[in-house]
Amino acid sequence: MKIRFHKYVPPKQDYAGLNRRMFLMTTAMAGVSTGVLFGGARPVVAAALDADQTALILRMTQDIYPHPDLLDIDVYQAITDGIVKGADDDEANAETLRTGLAQIEEQATALFGTGYADIQDADAREGILRQFQNEGFFQGIRWAAYFGIYNNPEIWPKFGYQGSSVEHGGYIERGFSDITFVPQGPTLEERMAAVAGSEG
Repeated sequence: MKIRFHKYVPPKQDYAGLNRRMFLMTTAMAGVSTGVLFGGARPVVAAALDADQTALILRMTQDIYPHPDLLDIDVYQAITDGIVKGADDDEANAETLRTGLAQIEEQATALFGTGYADIQDADAREGILRQFQNEGFFQGIRWAAYFGIYNNPEIWPKFGYQGSSVEHGGYIERGFSDITFVPQGPTLEERMAAVAGSEG
């Protein structure tokens, strides 16, 4: 029997709208947000986006990558600050965000009679976001949040990830399972005993 391995190709729609300009914009925003979070100072909210739009982006970043039991609100706020700073520095980017956020608010109001950030049902908010998940403005926010969380060494320990192991002799020497938020499974002895019992 031969086992064939196939290279995993992500669905194309996951990357729709992420052109070169958007990629450069989101990586820049991610750098700003990380610096804000661990550098102490927080930039003033730019005039390009108002307080309601900023609150909407904050809610979106939490809904796109929800980790309520692991990450403090400051992590998401730093990402939001980076996105706002990016809009302040680039009017074209700001206009793209304003247009996209207005569409989300319009949809939220039409369906629930209130703004997106005020919808209490997380599933309802997700349903709205899924209608815009392939739009460029959404992908910009998504990738900024992605880099701000998962490419941030200061946050890795919260997920039980130690970072690269090559320079430390590999995972055999360093260990590879420090996570504490997954229930402990049965030991090897317990599993072997269960198998022996089922054969009897």
